[in-house]
Amino acid sequence: MNVIEANVDLHATLLDYANECSAAGIPMYERVIADPKGYLASLVARKSADCADLPEGWLPSTTYYCVENDKVLGAIRVRNGNNEWVENVIGHIGYETRPSARGRGVAKYLLSWVVENAIDERAIVTCDVNNTASRRVIEACSGEFLGEFEDPSEGRVRRYAFYRN
Repeated sequence: MNVIEANVDLHATLLDYANECSAAGIPMYERVIADPKGYLASLVARKSADCADLPEGWLPSTTYYCVENDKVLGAIRVRNGNNEWVENVIGHIGYETRPSARGRGVAKYLLSWVVENAIDERAIVTCDVNNTASRRVIEACSGEFLGEFEDPSEGRVRRYAFYRN
């Protein structure tokens, strides 16, 4: 497995991933299916705080993909900066794994890689209190449990911190 930063050259590989994720009920990938090159171009642009495509209140972010044999197995986003929404609800790091690759250690591989290579000091990761798979990944990567937080739109989440070694 390799980690590759989002770039427009991944469009064909990402389309296959997006089709599987969308069919499994991950709605954010419907946009990818419609325009994979445009989606990837927007991810690249979102690294900058000056990005016109960055929705109000959102922080700049960098997206990475776990790729094996020209197949995207998972995605992870690292949000740069801080605000209350990131600190308490969605975290600095968000990820998902291709449904057919779940249980293979993809999320753990990606999260470990990001902690070692893409955060400067401290990053928050959250998961729904009922998402035991994500909880196991975060705890296996030595996330420090900070407590739970209740958000009206997102529900109750568990909050963890990671620190760059």
